[in-house]
Amino acid sequence: MNVLLADRRFLALLPGIALLKLALAHFLPMTGDEAYFIFWAQYPDYGYYDHPPMVAWMLAPLLALGDAEVWLRLPAVLISLFIGAVIYVLVAPHGRSLARWSALLYLLTPINLVGVLVTTDTPLLLWSFLSALVFYRAQQTGRLVDYLLCGFLLGLAFLAKFFAGLLGVAYALFLLVHLRRQRRALAALSFIVLGTLPAIALNLWWNYTHCWDNYLFNLVNRTQGNGFGFEYVLKYGILLLYLLTPALIYYIYRARGVLWQQFLSPVAGVFIGLFFIPMGLFLLLSFTASIGLHWLLSFYPFLVLGLAQVIGTTAMRRATYFMLSFSLVHVVFLAVIIAGAPRLLDGLGDDYKSVVIGTHGPQLAALALEHEGYVPATDSYALSAKLAYDGGAHFLVFGEGSYHGRQDDIVTDYRELDGRNFAILAENPVDYRFAWYFDEFEARVVDIEGARFYLGLGRGFRYARYREEMLAWIVDLYYTMPEGLPWGACYMYERYDLRPRGK
Repeated sequence: MNVLLADRRFLALLPGIALLKLALAHFLPMTGDEAYFIFWAQYPDYGYYDHPPMVAWMLAPLLALGDAEVWLRLPAVLISLFIGAVIYVLVAPHGRSLARWSALLYLLTPINLVGVLVTTDTPLLLWSFLSALVFYRAQQTGRLVDYLLCGFLLGLAFLAKFFAGLLGVAYALFLLVHLRRQRRALAALSFIVLGTLPAIALNLWWNYTHCWDNYLFNLVNRTQGNGFGFEYVLKYGILLLYLLTPALIYYIYRARGVLWQQFLSPVAGVFIGLFFIPMGLFLLLSFTASIGLHWLLSFYPFLVLGLAQVIGTTAMRRATYFMLSFSLVHVVFLAVIIAGAPRLLDGLGDDYKSVVIGTHGPQLAALALEHEGYVPATDSYALSAKLAYDGGAHFLVFGEGSYHGRQDDIVTDYRELDGRNFAILAENPVDYRFAWYFDEFEARVVDIEGARFYLGLGRGFRYARYREEMLAWIVDLYYTMPEGLPWGACYMYERYDLRPRGK
């Protein structure tokens, strides 16, 4: 760390990068996904419907002190700066100039420079990076205790997102490739697995007592309809081109022979392996699934670390200059959008409503909250989370919702709302969908910045009818567990005395 503090030129650049990220974190409206994870943090638990709990654990202590956008996004800002600093320290033995350009290349990549949103990928990035650092140290020392610690940190990454399992697969494949050179490779792999077990056991127990929510969502509900498609492969190729830029791709191609030789080293090849092995696995997955850019985020630091010793200072500097120019385009674009939204984006069609929700959330929330004594609600999990953040009140989800974001099923008990009045805000007409569940129902149309929204005022909620029709349909659709899967408890079954009709 002393070598980092001695580089005044690099340290002089860090405040500028940090201020730009903090400015974006302040001015960008809170997104629906972020608001959803903030909603999690309001209900501390060791598991949540869609994913494990790490992002909520990260946000909960911050939320106790404030809820400003820039404050809650602070982890995303600090984690990327931390990783940039560590990259500098690891590369510094090979030259201070090389370390400076390597760290800057990472920090100036668009997904890092403008990536200030706090999501499940935020803690995943931190714990995956720390796990990989310990794996690198373990390859140097050969100590089994280091592999155990690597596995424990991988388990913490797993508690951020199941996606961390791909890093575990990369560890396994890398060790197996070097099996002949490492006599303790199988023992090392066993200790990594052993280190992950506490996190895996915690997640399994939560799911066993909560309808197997994570597994139904990730392995059943969200994968229905997936099939073979070359368009997914093409999309993945475009994502790689965007992430790496033509400059880095050129230098990777030019150094392909050296990279391969380095990969064959059980120590020097660690970071090259931890990037290219997952990229190869993504290529296989892309034949049947759409790969998202955020899937690649936690592996990108390994590419920078692997390339630093191969392509040299001059190539790293040129690649960084290219990346800086590329990122500035993003910064200018975002600045224009922030200054001109929402009317600047009026031509987006249905997506324009999402822009209005992002920029006029408090105004939308007030439409429901101004009706005193009415239960505020929406028909969308993202909209409910966003309006809850902007309005400072819980907006429950009325109706079917969708296969993702169903945390409100755990929080809301409709039995307690029998006979109550509801104010339901939606992006689509509500009268023909929801009037049946109330004694009286009034539908209104509201225009905000040229976007049309719908407000339904329902009086006298008919819980029995809602249970027999809507809740029974939801249980069939989202809570049908596979045959033979043991379960300890399921809130939807027990709370409403319902079972999937096929059971």
